[in-house]
Amino acid sequence: MIDPQARTLPVEPIAGHRVCFRVAYVGSGFSGWQIQPAHRTVQGVLAKKLSFLLGREVSLVGAGRTDTGVHARGQVAHVTVASADEAARLERALPGMMPADIEVYDFRVVPPEFHARFSAIARRYSYRLLFRREIFQPNTWQIIRSIDRQAMDMAAAFLPGRHDCASFCKTSSLKENGNVCHIDLCAFEWSADSAIFHVRANRFLHHMVRIMVGTLVEVGRGQRPAKEIPDILEALDRSRAGCMAPAEGLFLEEVYYPEGEGS
Repeated sequence: MIDPQARTLPVEPIAGHRVCFRVAYVGSGFSGWQIQPAHRTVQGVLAKKLSFLLGREVSLVGAGRTDTGVHARGQVAHVTVASADEAARLERALPGMMPADIEVYDFRVVPPEFHARFSAIARRYSYRLLFRREIFQPNTWQIIRSIDRQAMDMAAAFLPGRHDCASFCKTSSLKENGNVCHIDLCAFEWSADSAIFHVRANRFLHHMVRIMVGTLVEVGRGQRPAKEIPDILEALDRSRAGCMAPAEGLFLEEVYYPEGEGS
């Protein structure tokens, strides 16, 4: 969702401003978003291309740190530029420098105070389930057994609202200053032999979506009742929730910002 007040490229004067852009990537070829020594990461590939293009070391910031194997359609990143020429060069040249598993698009000039991560007010993820084996659809969790769709819908309906989501977070990643998330979308989109789980919140904890999905699938398999979800939330205990769904089905779909702040 691009803000209509954001200025398209090029623009003068611009020194000290930031350019934000969207990034889509197939996560199976990366060890996550964040730069790691000796590992191929999305941030690492982009930073290297940006530094080559601009002829200087570039600091690149993303809206979210997706894990190894997780995909994105709407990741947002920003970089500070020194001139209108640099901004125009990014839009013109960077897309053509990308490897086959990364796409960059929707370049926008934003004020210096815009921050891809800290200015965001919400993020939306999707998770794809396939209820059969299909070798040409690797970016799904393929479940070859019957699923109770009604039970999964009932369980998902307990999740929207303002909750401490500690039970749906990797224990070592819990925050001392609180783990409360405001979830305003949590629902399945069903088709004949597949489903897409949609979830949007003001923030997400580490592994939160994948643990939610794993728990909901356990409900669908009859391993736990749908009515157990409120008790899991109240427990604030990771061991009370279900398994963690595989990374390959998860997509960062969109990042949201206040009106007048970038994309």
